[in-house]
Amino acid sequence: MKRDRWLRLIRFVAIAGLLLAWAGIIFRGRDTTIFAAVIYYATPWLLRLIAGLFALLVLRHWGFRLMAVTCLLVSFLEGWHSFRRDELPPLVAGDLRASIYNAGRTLEADPETWPALADTDLMAVVETGDFTGETWQSFAAATPGMEWKRFSGTMLGVRGKILSSESLGIRNRYKCYRIRVSLPVHGELTVIVVDVESSPVLPRGPAMAGVLAAASSDPRVIVLGDFNTPPESRWYQHWRPTLTLANDGPRRGFRETWAYGFPLLTLDQIWTGNLWQAVSTEKIRHRSDHSQLKVVLEPRTPGQS
Repeated sequence: MKRDRWLRLIRFVAIAGLLLAWAGIIFRGRDTTIFAAVIYYATPWLLRLIAGLFALLVLRHWGFRLMAVTCLLVSFLEGWHSFRRDELPPLVAGDLRASIYNAGRTLEADPETWPALADTDLMAVVETGDFTGETWQSFAAATPGMEWKRFSGTMLGVRGKILSSESLGIRNRYKCYRIRVSLPVHGELTVIVVDVESSPVLPRGPAMAGVLAAASSDPRVIVLGDFNTPPESRWYQHWRPTLTLANDGPRRGFRETWAYGFPLLTLDQIWTGNLWQAVSTEKIRHRSDHSQLKVVLEPRTPGQS
């Protein structure tokens, strides 16, 4: 009798997981309501793959097994699309290195990571945590050649000069800083640093519209941020004509940047104006639950496809 109860419980979990996975497939890219967003963000392809496999092993009804096989196939194809083994070209003169890292408020206590943040031309860090004066001096010494600008829990490092900055976010919804910088090779350009609140019940519309307005259709803009929103979200629809997702560039491995090295969600993203092209992307693991995302960009000439 006890064994029968356990079997019923296992079947119930398998059915519930399978239905949830299917809801995630249905709501993929349709996250305009809170309910749809919560389901979609909570069911990345890897979890749907596991749910489909578990249901296939546990359930015997042909209808559930057909649903499980279809769920497995759709999720596997999504994971296959995420994984790439591209040959990455070497860095050449004129390339620009840009990076985003959500430090998970561990940066002050993680000095081993500091030098890695200086291996770029543009380095955005969100959830930096608090730095004491002495620790900040040590951090600056460990990142030679970088000029840093600190905001509220966020900062930008530039291998050049920071000319100006302005805050454009909405309190408790998203942080958005538009910074004008000057780089030795590439001259002046606009960088936008973004940190969107993680709660899926907060509508993404205001954040996405605000960041798009901050970019102002600038073909040389570079947007670095933790968006806590998958790139296939409906909210990015209006970005596509003027901005390109650098995460989709050549890479070796999965596209996802969270969590703890497992390919669950692509939360950390780099978007660029149409006069940049990503020639390589790289993920680097540190102490945080997020991976550092680093891309190499090359400038396009107007009219280049």
